[in-house]
Amino acid sequence: MKKSKVLAGVIAGALSLSMSLTAFAQGKIFVDLQEVTTDTPPQIVNDRTMVPVRAITEMLGYDVNWLAEKQQVEICEKGNTTPVIIMNINNTKAYYTKYDSDLGDTVGYEEVLDSPATLINDRTFVPLRFISEAVGYTVDYNIDTADVYMFSPEYNENQQGEGKGGDEGMGEAVPLTEDEMTYLLEQTTESWLAMNQEEKSELVVLIGRWWEDYENIVPENYDEMVEVIDHQMEQYHKNNTDEGVFETACDIYEIDVTKYIKG
Repeated sequence: MKKSKVLAGVIAGALSLSMSLTAFAQGKIFVDLQEVTTDTPPQIVNDRTMVPVRAITEMLGYDVNWLAEKQQVEICEKGNTTPVIIMNINNTKAYYTKYDSDLGDTVGYEEVLDSPATLINDRTFVPLRFISEAVGYTVDYNIDTADVYMFSPEYNENQQGEGKGGDEGMGEAVPLTEDEMTYLLEQTTESWLAMNQEEKSELVVLIGRWWEDYENIVPENYDEMVEVIDHQMEQYHKNNTDEGVFETACDIYEIDVTKYIKG
């Protein structure tokens, strides 16, 4: 059967943490949609989610070194002693390195943090978003549930690579997992509007994959789809209405949402 075409997409999420001073974070943390737990709950400091440094490095598959005399945290790749991230307690300046494909070399960067590494109850806490993005992860904060989603480069690549949708010889769409379905269905007006443009576009890839699997419909113009959904979500926001992103997209493009949402 020939696939029909409509709209647009590309995957992932948005982080905009609210609360000030120090407080327990109420949401859960997911890495590639798998929930992870820590022995010490995350904290909110200056509107930023802070997590125990050893917990975040274990989540991401990195090692951490603590230099007590310098009050310094060094995060390294597994089996490597050269740090890719350096932070000092209560110092807003942090340093990290990344490979620059254009230069063909590793480049060092300095970043000023809203919430630097800090000691809370004798545990070292670091900003989750900074650490994650410094090692190539994307971060999405669900404003409705306070859940934090972290996506690895490999996960994001798999959403957009061969066999993930599109009709130019890219193969069939890979069906969404139950975790991906749950994540998508959790997104509503407020969480959508909290996302940046890239994160909105990335979220739409999940919609496209689900439609292609169930309807044999291939999103064609991802940017246009984001704009259309964005416009509708802005209208919902003005009317103080919180609607599901997926349900809204189905309604806009006249797709029977009951095939996807039971009960």
